[in-house]
Amino acid sequence: MTSEVYPIPEGRIVIAHSDKDLSIGYLVLNPGKELSKHNRPVLEELRQISGRCVMKLYEGNGIREVTLHEDEKLEIPPRQYHVHSNPFSDLSYTLWIAHGDITAIIESIRKNKEM
Repeated sequence: MTSEVYPIPEGRIVIAHSDKDLSIGYLVLNPGKELSKHNRPVLEELRQISGRCVMKLYEGNGIREVTLHEDEKLEIPPRQYHVHSNPFSDLSYTLWIAHGDITAIIESIRKNKEM
């Protein structure tokens, strides 16, 4: 199967594989853009492929920011709210791996591909 590419106002989402056990893809964020606050029901593993991104992690009453540089990784626990942000001048490419069933989220991305 070839990758699925979905343009979004912030850049694009690429889905390489998705089933009930594992979903893999990457997020391309344009400079100065960020995704809205969201969470996943499963462990999400991120690896910065190219450029940088700032991950805003909502913890208790605060927000912790983590800047990912190329080849750096970050694990986000299930149900932790977070924001992918690119305040930099270059494109940001972040690999994401969801360890578990996010098929409903993937279907929502497919359904709303004309965003």
